[in-house]
Amino acid sequence: MKEIITEIINEWDPIDLFPFAPQDEYKDEIDNIIKLVNGTKDVDDISNGIYTIFTKNFGDDVFKKNLNDCIRIAELIINRL
Repeated sequence: MKEIITEIINEWDPIDLFPFAPQDEYKDEIDNIIKLVNGTKDVDDISNGIYTIFTKNFGDDVFKKNLNDCIRIAELIINRL
């Protein structure tokens, strides 16, 4: 699970940090997403959680993605798991 979610989040690169940041730049966010996915398989819950995690950790002035972007990522995570 961790590998899949890491691959999805790093490919998405929601803060546009790559290729300049280390590959584990989103480690804390990924760990929180794993906890979230372990608790539910509901797309709305996961997408809201992803949005909240990134907004809380980076602020809405840095995290510019919207909830629809997070829904797409939540669906991708669920489908790949």
